[in-house]
This record gives sequence, C-alpha cells and structure tokens, in this order.
Amino acid sequence: METYDGLVEQTGFTVEQGRAAGLTRRQLDGGGLQRPFRGVRTVGVEYRDHRDLCRAYAAFERGQHTFSHQSAAMIHGFPLPHWAVPKEIHVAVFAPAKPPQMVGVVGHELRAAGHKVVNVDGLRVTAAEDTWAQLSRTLPFEDLVVIGDWLVTGDEPHSNIASAWAMADLDRAVRHHARRPGIRRLRLAFEAVRYGPLSPQETRLRLLLVSAGLPEPELNYRVLRDGRSVAMVDLAFPERRVAIEYLGDIHRTDRSAFREDIARRERLTECGWNVVFLTADDLKPPVPRALLTVRRALARSVPE
Repeated sequence: METYDGLVEQTGFTVEQGRAAGLTRRQLDGGGLQRPFRGVRTVGVEYRDHRDLCRAYAAFERGQHTFSHQSAAMIHGFPLPHWAVPKEIHVAVFAPAKPPQMVGVVGHELRAAGHKVVNVDGLRVTAAEDTWAQLSRTLPFEDLVVIGDWLVTGDEPHSNIASAWAMADLDRAVRHHARRPGIRRLRLAFEAVRYGPLSPQETRLRLLLVSAGLPEPELNYRVLRDGRSVAMVDLAFPERRVAIEYLGDIHRTDRSAFREDIARRERLTECGWNVVFLTADDLKPPVPRALLTVRRALARSVPE
C-alpha cells in the first residue's frame, strides 16, 4: 500500500494528521493532494465509487457519525436505480447530537430507538433493513420492493447460501420506523416483497404481471422430470406449464449464455412447457408488450 509521507493514501487523512506527520501548509494545499471535504486530504483516488467518498470522510474518525440513507445503500450494495445514486454523502447522528454541516455532506438527525448500526468494510453504517426503511421517503414503491427482494433472496437460488437478511428483519424495520414519512409506502412494499428474484428486472416483471390482474408467478421455479432438474425458470405458472425467462444484455452478448437459453428452451419444450423470452423493451410503458405476450401464453397453454 502506497503512502504519502507515511500517511495511507487510499483512505485519506485529516489536515491535523498531515501536520502531525510533518507536512507543510503548502504541501497540504498543493496540487498533489485531493480535497474531497474541508479538512480531509487524499492522494490518487479516482472516486468512481461512492464508497471512496465515504472512506475519505471516515478519516475524521468521528465515532458517532454513521453513514445512512443513500450512502448506506451504496455501502451495502443495494440495487438502487441510477437516478438515486448519490453525489453527496449522507451522514447521520443520533439525537441530541447535531448532524454535520459541510459541503458535500447531507446531515441527518435520527432517533436512536429502532436503529441498528453495523460495520461494513470498516465503515460505520446503519443496518441494511433500517437503511431500506430510510429510503421509503424518496424511493417509489417498486424500487423498495426491488431492494426488499434483493435483501431476502441474496444469491441463494444459485449458491444455496442463505441471505444474511430475512423477512423478519424487514418486519422489524417496518415496525420500528412506524412514524417515518413514507411509512405507508414502506408497508405496502413489505407486503409485496418475495423471496426468489435474482435481478431487479425479475421483480419489476412480477409486479407488472400482478398489477395487471394476472396470477402471481412462482419465482426461480425448478422444473423436474423423473426427479431430475430440467431448468430453473425465472418466473413460472406451473399449473399452466408456462415459463417466463427474462433476458438481460448478457444473454445477447455472451455466446455461452445465448446457447444455454436455446438449450433450456428445448428441454422445457420437451417437458410440455410453453417458454416465453422477455427483454427490457417488453417492459416499457405505456402498454408493456410483456402483458400481451404472457396473456397469450397462458391462454394457449393446457392446464396440468
């Protein structure tokens, strides 16, 4: 790890730490150092990741300051919509402490009751379920459901490793944040969260189908034949033998993924399933083609 006169570059240091290390005022204010916040210096950080900004702020070592809201979401790795990715960092304190007032920082004052604080990669941050609740003031219903699905599912359908969060954790957050602005939207989102989706678009597709009055599909459903797995289907209507596969860009650009899509469709067809492939274009408003496509597939499928 490189250093700047004995100071760690990647995480940053305060002006006071720089002076203690022997740096002059000219060095601290010179062009060789970055100044992400007043009183903090870094060297050679590209700041492509919001977490780099958070690490720079952490150089202050203010023990009661906690990353929250959108910054906590980025630290936890939430699948935020692009428009919600923050440019400023969000820092919270618990009352009666006063939140920071600084350019590049959005300060929040929180009630200690109902909040959990955890450490993620050395950063003090509100727990994932509390962060999810905090976002209910700014995120729409659908995005809250996307994040909720992501939290309770993780990668388990593929890896068989259970997620670190469960519905009980989200339920705790809903109950403890009952007076938060946006709580009604949060409660509705909690009721709509499901275990199973492996991508935000799978969640959005499920919500689209259900909102249009179609039956709720099974998620990442395993089709079996003679006790052996034929395929794991993104969304399925088993009683109608209709399989819906959402194809992201990787299915178009990766040859092996493309070939596997064809092979999976053939295996499912041999088992009597009607397979529907959908892409992002099929979900676009005002009248998503996905609805008509799925309705037609259900209408022509024979119940088991």
